[in-house]
Amino acid sequence: MRRIESSGSVKAISLDRDELLRRLREAAAEALEAFPELLEVRLIGSLATGTATGTSDVDLLLRVREISGNPLEAMKPYFFFFSRRLEVALDLLLTGSDLPPGLEEALRGSILLARRGEPEGTPG
Repeated sequence: MRRIESSGSVKAISLDRDELLRRLREAAAEALEAFPELLEVRLIGSLATGTATGTSDVDLLLRVREISGNPLEAMKPYFFFFSRRLEVALDLLLTGSDLPPGLEEALRGSILLARRGEPEGTPG
């Protein structure tokens, strides 16, 4: 997915976005099977909007039925699940089924990777 080319003292780092999106969709579908409370997985940030560079990380928005307890602790299983499958830098945003105010902006330009009960390509 990430490719590094060297020529003397110059390094060029590129990212195969299509391959990364393919792997993200696979991992998102697996996550829906592994976590029954997970409702939706979306790619947000620079990879979703097409402005990523070779060193960009993956930003995922995960919607779950509800978040109980410490949100950082609740996020750990998802973080480990995705980081083991993707092997790239990863940021997660975990939200309940109702989006908090202000998240609509993050969803603009996002890519739906998987949603419970609907085909992966369904707009939303």
